[in-house]
Amino acid sequence: MEWRLRSASESDREFLYALHCTTMREVIDNTWGWDDVWQRGDFNRRFGMCAVSIIDIHGRAVGGLWLEATPNYLHIVELQLVPEMQGKGIGNAVVQHVIQQGIDRGLPVTLLVVPANPRAQRLYERLGFEVTGVEAPFIHMRRAAHSDR
Repeated sequence: MEWRLRSASESDREFLYALHCTTMREVIDNTWGWDDVWQRGDFNRRFGMCAVSIIDIHGRAVGGLWLEATPNYLHIVELQLVPEMQGKGIGNAVVQHVIQQGIDRGLPVTLLVVPANPRAQRLYERLGFEVTGVEAPFIHMRRAAHSDR
């Protein structure tokens, strides 16, 4: 399935927040408990800090990618797809795209996952991410900046 990334704009904010609520509510509720006011505030803070992209298929927004780039690593803050597009290889392709960006820049790719999201952790492990530490409730994962996988 052909997809592209485009920079998110202010007009994408409500789509992204609704996507966050749809895809992350159960994981967050099972990890910390859901608080609407806190979630909205944290979302707005992250929207201002991250490089946020819309995953687009034929002009339709189907997901979001939130990245933080530093001189030492690329960090996937969030990757979300609308439920009907999950399991179709899009998330895999987007993560591989970020890994390639890391390789091109000589940077590892890092991310955090929680035990309440084992499907995501399995995806990242298949793509060569390794657990580098655990700080409950987060599992820290890293993908080296080389292309031998």
